Amino acid sequence: MTRLIVICSMALAAAALFDAATEPKQLAARLGSAPVVVELFTSQGCSSCPPADELLGTIARDSALRGHVIPLAFHVDYWNRLGWRDPFSSAEWSQRQALYVRSFGLSGAYTPQAVVNGSHELVGSSAGALFAAIEKESKRTPVASLRIADGMVDVDSPRALELIALAVDESQTTKVARGENGGRTLVNYAIVKKLVRLGSVQGHVQQQLPEGTSVVLLQDAKTMRIETAAAAR
Repeated sequence: MTRLIVICSMALAAAALFDAATEPKQLAARLGSAPVVVELFTSQGCSSCPPADELLGTIARDSALRGHVIPLAFHVDYWNRLGWRDPFSSAEWSQRQALYVRSFGLSGAYTPQAVVNGSHELVGSSAGALFAAIEKESKRTPVASLRIADGMVDVDSPRALELIALAVDESQTTKVARGENGGRTLVNYAIVKKLVRLGSVQGHVQQQLPEGTSVVLLQDAKTMRIETAAAAR
């Protein structure tokens, strides 16, 4: 990933239009029954990212969306060279974003980028576009089922899909000393700390959930579409 696209004015304009107090509740009333995964590719070194981080946090904190929308923040590492090392960043998350860059046919990676169910990508602070994509995906009929209970994951899938488990930290506060956000105190939400690939599954499968993980995805390794997901309560 050599090309970095910085989206600033669009992100800030979208954030200004976002009503954090009412919009998620209105969204919850419109959702279908299918779970929806929102992946945010972000960095503490990116000045355009805090509005997207807060938008993801609004989703994560809203009890009406819990279990229906699963937020995940992947902190990429390619901003680290600009003076501040994001403590949650990983080359692995940059590589995951690169897979989406290829699947969407984009010219390069950018932050903040939101990916909804692996099938829609947009500027991560664009609340209207994000909520529209979430609503659309919630009304799809999943091709597979996924359930977490008693530390086990129960899968029923008619075709081979990749089973992925993730460890997620609810929130962390960081005082940023340098870089584009130098001097700011940032709060990050739904921080992905670990991703465990459990292999390809098909049919009815029961498997132990890896220690520390609380979210599971069933993803098509070729198209990158997330067919369904679940989060432990």
